[in-house]
Amino acid sequence: MRLLLIYLVLLLAGCSNSKIPHYSPYSELPDVAFRTSAQHDSVMADKEWPYIWEAGDNLLYFGSWHTNDADDPQISQITELFTAFDPTVAVTENAGGRHLPGVRRAIHSLGEFGQVIHLGREAGIPVYSLEPTWDDEIELILQRYSRQEATIFYTLRVYLQERGEERDPDRMNKLALHLLEKRGSRPGLDGALTTLDQFDTAWRTSFGDERDWRTLPNEAIWRRENGTLLQRIAEDVNLARDRHAVRVIMDLVRDGERVFAIAGGSHVVIQEPVLQAALMIE
Repeated sequence: MRLLLIYLVLLLAGCSNSKIPHYSPYSELPDVAFRTSAQHDSVMADKEWPYIWEAGDNLLYFGSWHTNDADDPQISQITELFTAFDPTVAVTENAGGRHLPGVRRAIHSLGEFGQVIHLGREAGIPVYSLEPTWDDEIELILQRYSRQEATIFYTLRVYLQERGEERDPDRMNKLALHLLEKRGSRPGLDGALTTLDQFDTAWRTSFGDERDWRTLPNEAIWRRENGTLLQRIAEDVNLARDRHAVRVIMDLVRDGERVFAIAGGSHVVIQEPVLQAALMIE
């Protein structure tokens, strides 16, 4: 038992805390619309991921597909582009987290975002998150939606991803309750929903969806301006994130940095016209 405790202490001591700082932008967005979901789909109709957008010598924006496989061809492509671009700052979707040292472990834990965090730190350059702080994001969302509706969205966003192919009712309920306790205890949402019975009732009354949320398809939570309530919340949450990300990138480019940015491909497609207009202003 004593040896096990010593091992765990040493293991934790060897962990890398890859939490990266949020950035508070000062730039104002240009009067240009972000692409809609329909426009996004039209752009990508004849294209494949990744979606890579460059703005001269100041910005390389890598629109990724999400992977935790260190042998995925995208991973070597990111390394090659990062090295060739030689950035002075890196920014990434996600805010990082704790993982064992080494790039493969960073990718296993945080996907391609962990890779860019690792590359940035290895290069000795600043690395920032493209995400707004939780307090800023939830303040915006609660201006439009109830605490119960927001709790359901944030719980299901992770649940539908982590559920995978699992369809055993007991295991699905256990996962959902774990995520509800975790997501539903965050500032602004704490106490809104605390049991799955309450969750079921709020789902039926607020969302009016006859489907069982436990077995929803993954696309049920994809962003859509005119979709279901769940999809409209997803649109507003992601738009808040897109607006913040663009302002962060605008600041850094205006400050003369060479910015290597990475986010899920859909974000890059949707943000592109706003960034293009902002950088042309300069």
